Amino acid sequence: MRIVLATALGLVIAIPVDLAIEAVARQAFAVSPQFEPFQGTVAPYTAGGLVLAGVTFAVVQRFFRDATGVYVRLAVVALVLSWNPDVALLVINEPGATVPAVASLMVMHAVAAAIVLTSLVKIGALARE
Repeated sequence: MRIVLATALGLVIAIPVDLAIEAVARQAFAVSPQFEPFQGTVAPYTAGGLVLAGVTFAVVQRFFRDATGVYVRLAVVALVLSWNPDVALLVINEPGATVPAVASLMVMHAVAAAIVLTSLVKIGALARE
């Protein structure tokens, strides 16, 4: 139950923060309306990533003695891998993809990861005790 609570808390914090980063990026960097990741909303993608993080934490906690250490390392690897599609937008010359726009996406990933990681480690790890 604590893992669900920690994931929900991460969702409640990370989604508005990511939406704020998107709004600031649109204004500060004049992100093109053609930039597909900013068409619509980033909220469903943030929510999906955080739910996946919560499920992963539950699985890691079930199978590893040092669940927190394993999860932190796994989360860092997942974060770095999540940046690959963002960087690819620059390489494939996606319409509207600029370095500031892509960097904003990368910041959103890092912020959401930090929020859910902190939430899961601080609250979710207590579930094992």
